[in-house]
Amino acid sequence: MLNNQPFTVADVAHNESGITNLLSQIIEIKNLNSNCNLHIVIGMVKDKEIDKVLQLLPTDATYYFSAADIPRALPANDLQLKALNYNLIGNNYTNVNQALQAANEQAKLEDIILICGSIFLIAEIENLIPQ
Repeated sequence: MLNNQPFTVADVAHNESGITNLLSQIIEIKNLNSNCNLHIVIGMVKDKEIDKVLQLLPTDATYYFSAADIPRALPANDLQLKALNYNLIGNNYTNVNQALQAANEQAKLEDIILICGSIFLIAEIENLIPQ
């Protein structure tokens, strides 16, 4: 957990099983406040089962596509295009910190911001100290 308002969580979930478990927890939190919106900052590496992960993600979230600064990273614009096949809509960003800043600017205090998809992406978050 990185922040309380908006509730911001970074999780290294990056495969079908991890995303399924993560989303079940996020849905429980979201159900406690029906007025909250979900913002997902996501980046993945090329050698993961990207389509299996994308098909699990909720279509009613706002997406912020990014990529870790490693050769294995799937470019954010490629991830954004793949996500369109699953009706996941959002913008792409140069790095996770720009994506997280955009999510914070758009999110209301009662919303949820989730950062996931790659261990490498989470490692590049500049401020991991909870607020």
